[in-house]
Amino acid sequence: MVKPVNIGAESFHELIESNSYYVDKTPFIRTVFQEITSKVLLITRPRRFGKTLTMSTFLDFLAINPDNPEDLSRQKLWFKDTAIFSDKEFCRRYMGRFPVIFISLKSVYGSDFDKAYQQLGSTVYKMMFPFRYLADSSKLSKDDIGYFQKLQNKEFLCDQKHQNNLVDSLEQLCCWLWMHHGVKPVVLIDEYDVPIAKAAERGYYREMVDVIGLFLGNALKTNNYLGRGILTGCLRAAKESIFTGLNNFQNCSILDSENDLLSRAIGFTEEETNEVLSYYGLDKYRNEVKNNYGGYNFGTAHMYCPWNVMNFCDDNYELVAQSDELVTADNYWINTSGNAAIEDFMGYIKSGDVDLMQELLDGKSITAAVKESLCYGDLQNHDLNDFWTLLLYTGYLTFDPSETVRKENQTLYQLYIPNQEIRKCFESKILDFFRNNPAMKNHTEDLIRNMFAGDEAEVQLHLNRLLEKYVSIRDFATSAPKENYYHGFMNGLLINGCSLIQEQKSNFESGNGYIDLLLLSASRDSIIILELKRTDDKVADTRNIALEAINQIINTRYADVYLENETITSIYAYGICFYKRSCSVAVQKLK
Repeated sequence: MVKPVNIGAESFHELIESNSYYVDKTPFIRTVFQEITSKVLLITRPRRFGKTLTMSTFLDFLAINPDNPEDLSRQKLWFKDTAIFSDKEFCRRYMGRFPVIFISLKSVYGSDFDKAYQQLGSTVYKMMFPFRYLADSSKLSKDDIGYFQKLQNKEFLCDQKHQNNLVDSLEQLCCWLWMHHGVKPVVLIDEYDVPIAKAAERGYYREMVDVIGLFLGNALKTNNYLGRGILTGCLRAAKESIFTGLNNFQNCSILDSENDLLSRAIGFTEEETNEVLSYYGLDKYRNEVKNNYGGYNFGTAHMYCPWNVMNFCDDNYELVAQSDELVTADNYWINTSGNAAIEDFMGYIKSGDVDLMQELLDGKSITAAVKESLCYGDLQNHDLNDFWTLLLYTGYLTFDPSETVRKENQTLYQLYIPNQEIRKCFESKILDFFRNNPAMKNHTEDLIRNMFAGDEAEVQLHLNRLLEKYVSIRDFATSAPKENYYHGFMNGLLINGCSLIQEQKSNFESGNGYIDLLLLSASRDSIIILELKRTDDKVADTRNIALEAINQIINTRYADVYLENETITSIYAYGICFYKRSCSVAVQKLK
């Protein structure tokens, strides 16, 4: 019987109890709690790489049974077949020996600060809930128990009048657990940076930083009752007073290469990925999985995204027995990883930076100064190095560990898109930007009306206005010519005019070649054929190049099949030549 793939399971014991497939990462527990001496450890990884499951594994292994501290039956059941269980001495000292506080901040956000604060209060209430037994503790004073019972009240925690109580709650809980158990607790904080990131996106950044900074800072900086603190997130936040003054703190980011065990602990290695594929009878698809879901570098380790690998196996392990043709490598990551800051940057990439994006989309690497720490509030300044840093830490880019250069007060990295799936994610993010930008929508409708009217001057006017304001992005064929940079811009732009367009086709065979773009009007009686060109020569005759593009349409017989179609009453051939953020447009009516 093949073990099920428990997609989305973020609880270690849930995976074990359901007999689901599990890639054994338990040696990481020993690495963190025995080999790393820092009191507080921050682990940063992109979304969907298993951070929450890792924290759940810590919780299930370490957590004491408050009813009977000597009862290890749960841990023995859950961990008996794992690698860590063979280390008897480590298990004796750590397994089931600590009060453990687990809190996930991934849901702490809202459309405004008030709603986000409500979510934080609700999250703290859930954090307190497993420790209800403290209300009956003989080791806590009457005042301590009274205060604890206040923090058991959800309405109390969600009321901003009691903000001081909320921000002290994690530190207070550590103290009470130490008093009751005589052991300093372990604090696990998952997705610590989500509230800050969401606040920066939605306009209440300063208020949220003030609250989260105190909530985490009180518990991690000067808390004498803290045993160990482990945090996970996508980025290490800087300048936000969360980590300021925190001694004995260690950051484990994707750039760190000092400890290979740390680098390999979250995510799948190539060996682990191949074992999973073999178990589900999908060995022959190793290269396809590698091209689509691998390619990440964490430190010096080459890693795969577990979410993608397991989804691929779940979707295909039964299909492969029926037919190889049914097996597909879908894009799983894109719908789980939104980041509005990325779309926000799209409209601010300067013309001088256009070629850097081009290099990435051609499958090449770029050199960028990556910041070890990134201030979410500074993202609104649209500094390009912040953009590359954001893309790297959130999983849209990876780096070449052998090409790192330290120069003056910054470190330069070679960055590139890790795999085909992420290339598709870029496309989706860019098209979403074009679709959802209201100014572009208004310009696009006028543009398309003028295109179907054959108004050359108005088409050129609208395009140049758009090129001045917005970055031009291309399609994503890895070795495509540079004019495809603008091809993507036009393709995404024209999507906004869907009410005027019945069909939009890109890069398809017709006549003796491939049409760049074709539009069929909503009335189904008019066709537009576009041939796009690009020049880097600032003194080039862009008008003449646009006219040559029309000749290409005619000479390669792109329009022949439509000329013979009696339903089509008008056909316009457009040649467009781009130079940086301007263009020349030529049009000829073919029918």
